[in-house]
Amino acid sequence: MKQGASNAAQAGVRAVRQDLRVADDVKIKRVIAMLDDVADPKMNRTLLDPLRLRLASLNLVRPLRFTRLLFLPLDPLIVEPRDWKPGEPLVPRSALAPIGALVRAGLGGEAIFIDKTIAKQKTDAAQAITLAGEALWPRAGEILSTAEAPSDWDESGLPIKLFEPLARAISAVLRRGPYLRNLLRDGAVGIFESAEQCVDGILQGIDGESAEGCVMIARLILLQSPHAAPLLRRFIASSRDQAAKAMVRQAIDRGTEEMLSDMESDGSLTDQISRGALANVGAVVRRIATFLREIEEDGATADRPRLHAIRQKLDAACRERFSGGLSTGLLTPLAAAGGPMDGAGQMLMESCGRELRELETEARKVGGAATYDRLLMQASEAVVEAAAAGTLTPVRKLRLIEILAGPEVAEELYRKEHADGLARS
Repeated sequence: MKQGASNAAQAGVRAVRQDLRVADDVKIKRVIAMLDDVADPKMNRTLLDPLRLRLASLNLVRPLRFTRLLFLPLDPLIVEPRDWKPGEPLVPRSALAPIGALVRAGLGGEAIFIDKTIAKQKTDAAQAITLAGEALWPRAGEILSTAEAPSDWDESGLPIKLFEPLARAISAVLRRGPYLRNLLRDGAVGIFESAEQCVDGILQGIDGESAEGCVMIARLILLQSPHAAPLLRRFIASSRDQAAKAMVRQAIDRGTEEMLSDMESDGSLTDQISRGALANVGAVVRRIATFLREIEEDGATADRPRLHAIRQKLDAACRERFSGGLSTGLLTPLAAAGGPMDGAGQMLMESCGRELRELETEARKVGGAATYDRLLMQASEAVVEAAAAGTLTPVRKLRLIEILAGPEVAEELYRKEHADGLARS
């Protein structure tokens, strides 16, 4: 009977997973909200692991739970177990739950403050993340630096001999979690004054960390905060600490090679651009372009033909995403409207337009400027035609034109239409 019930449950899970593969975004968001309410990590992984790439495009805001907060500094390095190999500067997703439980147990009463800080918060609560993270990440790094494999490690599906090297590497990153977060946060808004202080903090005691941990740190900086790469090179040039100097140089070289290889692999770079949420793609392109520029200026690692090929690949991915986003988010809704566009539809198109312009601003630096000029002109013409057909009011038309073509073009169109109206009257 028990075996029959287990088989029925497995069949039910497979049916739900199959249903989710073909579900629309609204249904997926509804299911994820239900799973978040249940708060069952095993069920969450079972149902959502096959959808991770799809979820990235939805830009979901989810409950800020302990394990999710713990691994935020490592988020770009978390991969599915099938995509991980021992020694790689990555973290298999199946290891998160047992390591999270181990850290929580090691915190004891210290977890109370963290729980209170993140209670009822979500993953967009920047202040709560910073406050709780500063309390959690360095302490978690200390715990994992000496921890032994937990009793439930077999649930990760990984051999027990892999726990220690993985835990030590994660420990190296978490010790520096607050500095890495500050680098990422300040770089995202163009504030670079704190970068030197952050890099100095990151490099403290670096020669005592494992090679895998150092590569993770270097990769996170290169991936998320490439503007800080010159500071790392400056450390290498000026440091008298030969052990730390060699460690950082090796970590940068290996981290750089890992990232370039990923970008060259089939689908990796393209997936970041095509599958990520449109609201985030402009920032992704900016970071990749900055990374390529920084390592090109580092004569020790630069390979210009190789970098040129990656830029061409990045350029093609940007143009494809821009064209697809324009069609899906603006041209298709305008063409499909059976009557006047409502306020919700207008807001979605305006949001899409702003996200596209952010992508276009960064993508132009890579190449294909003429493509973006042409597509934006086509979009503006489609907006004018939609207004003439009664789909858009004059005000809504001008708002979209201002976003797509700029305030000068919108003002010129307004003046022309106003003058034409006066002439007709």
